[in-house]
Amino acid sequence: MYNAKKILLLDDNRDLLQIVQIILKGQGYDTILASSIEEAEFKIKIHKPVLILMDVCLSDQDGYTFCNRLKNDPETSHIRVIMMSGEESNPSLIRFSNADDFMQKPFDYNDLVTKVHQHFSHADELVHVNR
Repeated sequence: MYNAKKILLLDDNRDLLQIVQIILKGQGYDTILASSIEEAEFKIKIHKPVLILMDVCLSDQDGYTFCNRLKNDPETSHIRVIMMSGEESNPSLIRFSNADDFMQKPFDYNDLVTKVHQHFSHADELVHVNR
């Protein structure tokens, strides 16, 4: 069972992870931190998040490729993914990754909270439809 308030934060910038964690915990979300794809894969299996906030550029692998792999795996395809990058979004890479959304870094506190709330609302709707 996937946890209705759980978010995995994946970024190799630990300072950013901690800032986003503080913001989202203040909004009542449970957060799990991962700084590599290998760590994220392990924590996804254990914690079963509903949403992943993921950096595009990771030191151990391309975030777009990892997102694509998650979205094409029946075990994880339902997890909402918001890609984040300090660079402009690349529409063709976003389509390739099958990400649900994209956020430009640095992002505004309110934009982060709004996007997360929107994706949790969408995830809740899917749960109710599939019951």
